[in-house]
Amino acid sequence: AAHEALAGLPATDAVRQRRDEIEAIVKSLVPDAEIFGTGAPRLANTAFFAIAGVKAETAQIAFDLAGVALSAGSACSSGKVGPSHVLKAMGYGDSLGALRVSIGPATGAEDIELFRVALAGITARRADRERAA
Repeated sequence: AAHEALAGLPATDAVRQRRDEIEAIVKSLVPDAEIFGTGAPRLANTAFFAIAGVKAETAQIAFDLAGVALSAGSACSSGKVGPSHVLKAMGYGDSLGALRVSIGPATGAEDIELFRVALAGITARRADRERAA
């Protein structure tokens, strides 16, 4: 079992690198985004973040329409709509909606680019709403 685990480490490193790339895209397009878990031990395959002024459910639909599959909220709240008890326990407010992206060994550069384009569209719409307000 240990040999199998060690054999998987290069794949884990590649997945972690893709996760970090996703998070870098989020921070570059949305400097005020909150990325959860940075600086703490965490899964290599999961990026969990929130964008102020964007409801997670609305963003999830926009990503889906762009061909990007992700989830709103933490894995332990899958299928539930409403504030995340996990984020609340971490000290974040009820109004914060979060998005969770899972990355795997098959996630490639084209998937990362699709995510970037979809997020750019979401942030452009957020900026339009802010200008109109």
